[in-house]
Amino acid sequence: MEVTKAYPRVYQFGPVFKSLLLAGALALIVMGVTGAIQSYTHMHGVVAQFGGVLLSLIPIAAALFGTPMVWRCKLSLYEDRLEYNGLVIDAVIRKSDIIDSLMPAPQYGMFQIFLTLAGHPFKRLHLAVLGHMDDAIERWVNGLPHAEPVKVRI
Repeated sequence: MEVTKAYPRVYQFGPVFKSLLLAGALALIVMGVTGAIQSYTHMHGVVAQFGGVLLSLIPIAAALFGTPMVWRCKLSLYEDRLEYNGLVIDAVIRKSDIIDSLMPAPQYGMFQIFLTLAGHPFKRLHLAVLGHMDDAIERWVNGLPHAEPVKVRI
């Protein structure tokens, strides 16, 4: 059986998760607007109204800033590199820049990869991806240099 290596492989949230993310964002916005209206109409005094409206902006801000950040998360796997778009970091990691890697046992619904890098502004990178690890990424990670297991004496 021939193994095909179709690159790039893209790992990102699926349509069900993105639909739930949009529904949650919409619920947060509705909650915030409702809270602002309630604060304005039922609280007495300008300071109380201002405080209530200000607190009501928190779920709105979480929806408007958090949703696009989570939406754009993805891991693209190429033959010679990884392109990672995370919550706060975008990184292109070449296989030649990886000094060391560690892959703990996959947990239910996610897998993790710990990388030690050379020539990057950050030395260590922890990639956590929701989903199952398929054969393509497992072969890619197994081709990396791995750390020697550290024996701990008790």
